[in-house]
Amino acid sequence: MIKLLNAGFTRLRKNKLFWLLTIFSVGLAIFMACLGYSDMNKYGRTIEVEQLMFNYSTMIGVVIAIFTSLFLGVEYSDGTMRNKISIGHKRIDIYLSNLIIVTITSLFSYILFLGTVSAIGIPLFGSTTIGFPTLIKLLGCIFVAIIAYASIFTFISMLISNKTISSIVNIMLAFGMIIYSLTFLNFLSMPEYVPEYIMENGQMITKEVKNPYYLTGLKRDVIELSVDINPAGQMGQIVGGMASNLKLLPIYSLGIIVVFTGAGLVLFKKKELK
Repeated sequence: MIKLLNAGFTRLRKNKLFWLLTIFSVGLAIFMACLGYSDMNKYGRTIEVEQLMFNYSTMIGVVIAIFTSLFLGVEYSDGTMRNKISIGHKRIDIYLSNLIIVTITSLFSYILFLGTVSAIGIPLFGSTTIGFPTLIKLLGCIFVAIIAYASIFTFISMLISNKTISSIVNIMLAFGMIIYSLTFLNFLSMPEYVPEYIMENGQMITKEVKNPYYLTGLKRDVIELSVDINPAGQMGQIVGGMASNLKLLPIYSLGIIVVFTGAGLVLFKKKELK
């Protein structure tokens, strides 16, 4: 395992994709801070630095999907995966070493963004408006959700030998998770009653009526659970200030990590390598 990790991190340091990811994380942080500063000066908006800290989390799933697919896909395309097995490395060690590298890289990307935003944003906009314990809880949820993302995309990349196909599957899944979470978070945030304007005795009056799109009962419970389990749904709730189950979100993410890692180890052990 140690030799595999050393070789993996050596390859990572020489990997152009990794350095592009690093530049992207820093550049995005600078761009968001500058955009917030511009809005503050032009429109007098109050910029909350913690909101800048959380914003990257909404798109990081796509970033992790791209990196994982291309970084691990090369191991199949250049024969590295087969060579590792032929010289005696255990498949479980190969899978776990790749998962660890993807996880550390994904976390590094977000932490680098976080550090850059904090270094620029706090002097410009002031300290966070939420308590430090709450901030740590929210960031903790994001970190565990990032690991869940890494476990999902590693699972797919390790089981699909074709780099192009694994990239398409991972990226489409990442976007699908985001679209699903945004769609149903919108439904879940709808009010139970909405105003209806009607004419009565020549006067316009407002009447509260039941919202036909308001989700209730078992349907609402199922959709809430599906959004909570979805890492993109967790990120969306945190960014939108809608996360009411902070204690449960990391547990759901840990469940994803265990399920996908366990399934990946079993299936990769049985996978035939050409």
